[in-house]
Amino acid sequence: MNKNRSWVVLAVMVGCALLLMGGAPKLQALSDEEAYQRFVGTWVNTKYAGTPEQAQVTVIKPDYVGEDWPTPDSKSPVTNWKFIVKNTWVDEKGNTYCQYIAPSSKNPGWLNAWLMRVDKARKVIEFQWGSAETSESALTFPKTIDPKDPMYSILYREK
Repeated sequence: MNKNRSWVVLAVMVGCALLLMGGAPKLQALSDEEAYQRFVGTWVNTKYAGTPEQAQVTVIKPDYVGEDWPTPDSKSPVTNWKFIVKNTWVDEKGNTYCQYIAPSSKNPGWLNAWLMRVDKARKVIEFQWGSAETSESALTFPKTIDPKDPMYSILYREK
């Protein structure tokens, strides 16, 4: 009788463990393409100076091209770049991250390492610069966003 009771207790414990594991929150797995598409759109922050170095508008296109426009009324972008996606992930809060290389349009031959993050609601985008190098293997990619860093920027989805 004790052997049967032991098996029942063991079966109940295993069942509970499986139920708990199945109910645990899981990080969402996305392809790099699916993650990148979360960043696509027009992003604005009119508190910035509206200069080529601190544009008020960033446009991220589905074809892995980005543009900076000094102001919402500008007639053309001041710079554009190509995204070379290196790594993407979604954190436990649902924010999506993308580490990417942006070849320099101002300094040919140089590569820039960046991290961008879009919030779960896809209304806020943040950028963190890492390094600029002539060799991809020498780049240092940021792993976190630091709003206090001088090379940080934040923009909001255009409505």
